[in-house]
Amino acid sequence: MEIRDPIHGNIQLDETEAKIINTVEMQRLRYIRQLDVTHLIFPGANHTRFEHSLGTMRLTRELVSNIYDDYVKEFSYIGLLHDIGHGPFSHLSESVIKKHLNKTHEQIGEDIIKDSEIKDIISDSGLSFTKIMSYFKEADKIDVVGGPLGSDRIDYLMRDSHYTGVAYGIIDSERIKSRLVLYKNKVAISEEGISGAESLLIARYFMYYNVYAHHAKTIANKMLVNAIEFALEKNVFDAQELSMLYDEELVYKIANSDAEIAVNLVNRVMKRDLFKRAYNEMIKKDIEVKKLEDEIIKAGFAREDFIVNVSNFGGNKDNLDIVDSDKNFVGKLTEVSPFVKTLIDVLSNSKRLIVACDKDNVNKLNSIVKKFVE
Repeated sequence: MEIRDPIHGNIQLDETEAKIINTVEMQRLRYIRQLDVTHLIFPGANHTRFEHSLGTMRLTRELVSNIYDDYVKEFSYIGLLHDIGHGPFSHLSESVIKKHLNKTHEQIGEDIIKDSEIKDIISDSGLSFTKIMSYFKEADKIDVVGGPLGSDRIDYLMRDSHYTGVAYGIIDSERIKSRLVLYKNKVAISEEGISGAESLLIARYFMYYNVYAHHAKTIANKMLVNAIEFALEKNVFDAQELSMLYDEELVYKIANSDAEIAVNLVNRVMKRDLFKRAYNEMIKKDIEVKKLEDEIIKAGFAREDFIVNVSNFGGNKDNLDIVDSDKNFVGKLTEVSPFVKTLIDVLSNSKRLIVACDKDNVNKLNSIVKKFVE
């Protein structure tokens, strides 16, 4: 089987991969947008977790072939399956699902695989089911997929850049792929690959600030999250059902429910009738979102009439070992590259507070937030 991908070209699939892709659980990812509601701001961003999973599988094969002496086929299956547990609108619903089910999308993915025919397909192929499932228990340790220079990140930066139509996600993927090595059983990069690593971190920085943390996207996301919470309160669905919905199923169920507040919020998001920014600033200190929300409600706002969101880049894990041509340890990336150290230090301490409401109340809300923050 062969699938044509706009990012990586032709992707070849063996019999087992084809069987996995044709399961109901994998096909569901065709209806989960990769970038939640980003298409409201960047109209081309309608790509899905399905194609990202295929691209991650393809890149994983290439990375594994370069890094390991023996081709470890299980890793390519991890690349294919790594996002199978995502709920509707991807990361948008994850915080709600985790709050109510106490499970990440990796843990939900583990449950899905164990309870579906995918388990039998993998077992019948002769591959190590245990090795594949280890990703879902310790995703950050399978660094060929989930690491700082892993296949997941390389694919989503390239793919998101392509579909949003921005140039910020352009990275030197060929240099990265050819310069990754295995050092002490972990993925490292050779000195010649430092510029490739820098290109990826720069791309991630610009994509974060210009796409992932775009103010209108953040507001739309939070409005839809609030709609989901109100729908859960009114028993439109429970958290377990929520985790298995398609994007459009979620919207349909809320829009056709009797949960009036949730209906209003979801209709506004779909019509792009979004709240306006009352406060949108970088903040240096931590704030308790719940306390700020309580202050706003105390001032006369209803819970459904505003959103509060604090976002941070969280780049403190973007570090890895650098080795020379003989695989001798040279240092950490942050030690060898002053640029990366500065970038990670800045980003790790960056927090942005966005508070929004209807335009008629922007000034009033701004005063409340300023008083709370300052």
